[in-house]
Amino acid sequence: VQSLHIQPWVVSNVPSSKAYRGPGGRVSSVFDHLHSFFDSDFPTRRAEALVDRRMRKQIQLVKETVGILEFVQEYSVEWNVDRPYHPELFTAFLSLFDISPFGRTLTKLYLKVPTDRLVCLASVNLPALEELNLQLVTLSLSERYINDCFDYFAVFVNNLYPTLRSLSVFSTHLSLNLNLYRFFYLLGDFPRLRSLVLTIPFDGAHFSSLDSLQSFIWKHRRTLQELKLLCNRSAARIKPNDPCAKYWIQRTITDILTFSHLTNLCRLELALRPLRSELTPFLAFLTSVADQLDSLVLTDDALTPEEVERVLDVLTCRSTVGNTNYSATWPCSLRHLSIRLQYLCPSTVDLFASRLRHLQSLKLTFSDVRLHSYDQTQLSYAAYAYAYFEELRLFYAEMDSRYYTDWKLSSLAVSECPYRFEWGRDMEKAFTKCIPTLISFTILPASS
Repeated sequence: VQSLHIQPWVVSNVPSSKAYRGPGGRVSSVFDHLHSFFDSDFPTRRAEALVDRRMRKQIQLVKETVGILEFVQEYSVEWNVDRPYHPELFTAFLSLFDISPFGRTLTKLYLKVPTDRLVCLASVNLPALEELNLQLVTLSLSERYINDCFDYFAVFVNNLYPTLRSLSVFSTHLSLNLNLYRFFYLLGDFPRLRSLVLTIPFDGAHFSSLDSLQSFIWKHRRTLQELKLLCNRSAARIKPNDPCAKYWIQRTITDILTFSHLTNLCRLELALRPLRSELTPFLAFLTSVADQLDSLVLTDDALTPEEVERVLDVLTCRSTVGNTNYSATWPCSLRHLSIRLQYLCPSTVDLFASRLRHLQSLKLTFSDVRLHSYDQTQLSYAAYAYAYFEELRLFYAEMDSRYYTDWKLSSLAVSECPYRFEWGRDMEKAFTKCIPTLISFTILPASS
């Protein structure tokens, strides 16, 4: 067994039907009713005792099973936030490293546990751990209490300094008072760190200040090969949020550009939603790393054809961005690109083919196909449906006239049609005909 996943369960407090079978069971039932008659708290105490007894048995069974697993490399403990839970189960499952030999072989650890259980890891030593994925759900816990938990948890993380290669931190709108400034402030240096992934609500409310995050990135500027700064839905705030906090990605990459250079960065993934007001900081940062990127993923907001061209200009030619002024071109090293478009049009495909000739994998997310701009709000449903089918027909006709001889693309993924008909076969036929090297064509589900 190389992978172990545990999702703690709810221990039932309902007696088994077997408990009251036979003469002994019936006598026990009578005594229980008598106790309940004279002591109103007896049923509660009895149910709690039953849960404790069952929990001890189940924990012991897990310990005995896990105790013989010697070569586990991946371990995950996942909390179902929507259900009640027993803290004792999480404590037991986070203590398995002390009784099981797999603590010496574990290389990947995924944690989604109640915040107060993180303190259990302070004394744990995992000498081979390379990848740590942490999902924080603090609910309504106070910021002070959360920070106290971070004080203990940071001891565990910092003890991973000889081996840690990947750190991923994920928080959602369910964390009302979370402040990640304290967490990153407590982290030390990790000489082998290659990947940093951070996902927080897009309004940046989980950082009171970006100084600790920026400092952490600066400390690892020479080792980071992968950087992902991503977003999810915003959290409800008990206190007002800094209006500038929503620009947290913009401010972070501007700081990197100002004070350091990620010399080994080759994989970059950014959420564009906090950057939509002004793309210049993103383009300036992209200019600094464009000649070394192998993979670029841009999520959330969709780009216009003009904005796509600006991105490709930076990827393939040192152009004027902000205060930088370059004119020399270089061969683009990019092999994978994932991007969200406002709409797909043949001219955008032409740009990809001409600017990114050595691209191997392309993922395009979009909700429309167009050759011309038109205001669908001014059209009736029937008129819009006709216009849309006509646009598709013209799109396929345009693509049929193209043949990208020099494009090395082997894998293409595109969105499924958001309307009530299937375009997968027609899309596949159109692209496989004009891209001779295309091997894999995939239709993405609507949620992608």
